[in-house]
Amino acid sequence: MRTVIHTALPGSLEAYYQEIGRAGRDGQPSRTILMHSYADRRTHDFFFERDYPDVSVLEAIFSKLTAEPQEKSAVQRKSRMGEEDFDKALEKLWIHGGAVMDFAENITRGHDNWRETYVAQANQKQQQLDLMLRFAESNECRMSALVRHFGDFSGARQPCGICDFCAPEECAGQRFRDATADEKATAEIILTALRRAGSKATGRLYTELNPSGLMTRDSFEDVLGAMARAGLIRLVSDVFEKDGKSIPFRKAFLLDDREEFEILMKAAVEKAPRVRKRKKKSESRGKRKHAPKTLAQAPVVRTSDTGVQEALRRWRLAEAKKRGVPAFRIFTDKVLESMALSRPATAAELLAIPGIGIGIVEKYGAQLYRLLHEDGA
Repeated sequence: MRTVIHTALPGSLEAYYQEIGRAGRDGQPSRTILMHSYADRRTHDFFFERDYPDVSVLEAIFSKLTAEPQEKSAVQRKSRMGEEDFDKALEKLWIHGGAVMDFAENITRGHDNWRETYVAQANQKQQQLDLMLRFAESNECRMSALVRHFGDFSGARQPCGICDFCAPEECAGQRFRDATADEKATAEIILTALRRAGSKATGRLYTELNPSGLMTRDSFEDVLGAMARAGLIRLVSDVFEKDGKSIPFRKAFLLDDREEFEILMKAAVEKAPRVRKRKKKSESRGKRKHAPKTLAQAPVVRTSDTGVQEALRRWRLAEAKKRGVPAFRIFTDKVLESMALSRPATAAELLAIPGIGIGIVEKYGAQLYRLLHEDGA
């Protein structure tokens, strides 16, 4: 494999590193390209809020549980939640020990210490995304940043010489232009400040050198990035603790500024600014209007749907009992109903149902096709 292209921001550096490692396994030169925008963060935030409900949502379910088993549907009614929200919160509560379920999804109250592990897991998920975003927007050798993340501090001292930071003229995913007069003037002011201080946090530099706010923070960061690529400064990511939280920041260090300034700043600034704006609602609606519907979105209702659903429920219950897990861990009621309505007969049709992944297809596909189509159903 010669090239790996990401068309959106991955969820973690671990995932990104594993995925780009698929290129060049034969030892020959290969290329990786990461395309991203600020809108990717909004997408990740949407899925995070869906997959990690607020603790109060889990509390609402936990408060309705008792030492006596209750049917899942009864707990849902007491919790006054929609099916999808209830299932997601219940799954998290079960994973972290706040709820105990048998294979038939009868629920009893678990231990009281589920909150700590749930919050810790959610915080870790957010931190992974924050680190990925900082990596994508950083101005330092990509390989140095990656190996440092995985604990190789000695290897991080040597720049790779071939990434978009080390060799911007070879980069296929970015284009650069000459610095404007205002950008050069800003760079001169930054150099003057760093000659006095040696190093300084970039946020403080921006506040002190741009009191009128005429230059945006993004534009200021673009100048800093250009100066780092030109070899005038070095930007280093760091973290400080405040009120028990880790606050990331960057520091700028002065390097060798004796080279001809005009030469170093030439072709150093990115042509394309960071994407910060969301699409207009009218544009989004226009695109969705013409989007093709999946089988799950436009089901074909059949007379034997109820019988098929019951057959699927019996099969799911038996499989859950065999594996010793609650039935929803096989697949949810919503997925079950979508299968009964759309009657998938191929892997492609099964994968078109939201909530069905390749693992389900590979493990249960053949059994599901028989259930959905046996006896001419």
